[in-house]
Amino acid sequence: MINQYLYRGIVLLVLIISISLSPKLFSQIKVGNNPASINANAMLDVESTNKGLLLPRLSLASTINPSPLSNFVAGMFVYNTVTAGDVTPGLYYSDGAQWIKVNGAANNNSGWGLMGNAGTTPGTDFLGTTDNQDLIFKTNSQERLRIKNNGWTGIGTSSPQAALQVKGQIIIDTLQSGNKDTDSILVADATGRVKRISSASYSSQVVSNLEIVANNGQTAFTTPDTITDANKIFLYRNGVLISFSVFNNTTILSEIAAVQGDEIKIIQLL
Repeated sequence: MINQYLYRGIVLLVLIISISLSPKLFSQIKVGNNPASINANAMLDVESTNKGLLLPRLSLASTINPSPLSNFVAGMFVYNTVTAGDVTPGLYYSDGAQWIKVNGAANNNSGWGLMGNAGTTPGTDFLGTTDNQDLIFKTNSQERLRIKNNGWTGIGTSSPQAALQVKGQIIIDTLQSGNKDTDSILVADATGRVKRISSASYSSQVVSNLEIVANNGQTAFTTPDTITDANKIFLYRNGVLISFSVFNNTTILSEIAAVQGDEIKIIQLL
C-alpha cells in the first residue's frame, strides 16, 4: 500500500515539475552545439561548426504557381531543384503571392553580379530602370554619370542638355586621318555645344599670302584683307609664329625686324 502511494506521489511530482517547466521546454528549441545556450530572440536556434541547415528540396513550376504546395504561404522557404517556367535552381521564399528567388527580385529577375552574368539574352536582359526615373552611376559615393529618363546622358553633370553632355576635358586617341576637301570640322559655340561646318566653307574663310620676301629691317606688312579682329591674324617668319601689333586697318608691325630674304607668311581669318 505504501509503495502504491509512493508511486502515485512520484508520478504527481514529475507531472508538476513538467508543467512548471513547460514554457521553457516548448517556447524555444535549440538544435546542435551548446544546447543550454539559446538566443533569447530565436524560436529555433541551430548551431554547428561543421554542418548546415538542409531545407526542403522541391520542384517548382513557376514563380506564380505555388505547386507542389497547395497555396502560397508568406515566409515559406524552399530550395528549388529544377529549371521550369521562370524559375531556376536556387533558394526561394514566398511573399504570400509568388515565389521570389533569394538575392534576386520579384519574378526572378536576378541582379547583375560583380563578376558579370552568363546566359543573358539581348532585348530581354538589361541594366537599367523599368520606371520613369534617371539611372545614376557613382564612384566613391559621388555621382559621375547620369542617364536621364529621356535618354540624354551627362558625364560630370546631372542635367545634360543634349544627347551627350560632358563637363570636363576630353581626350580622343587613335583618330583616323581626315580629308580636308570632303570632311567636316567640329567647332563649339559659346555654350559649348559642338557643331560642324564643312572644311570647304571653313577654308573659304582663310586668306593667306605666302609670297612675301622681306627686306632687311622690314617690320611693316600689308594684310590680305581689312583688319577687323587682330586675333584672326597670324604672322609667321620662316615658319615660326611671331608677335605683331596693328598699325592701321591694313597694316601690321612685326615685333622682330626681318632680315633680307626672310619668308613672311600671313594668315587672316575673315
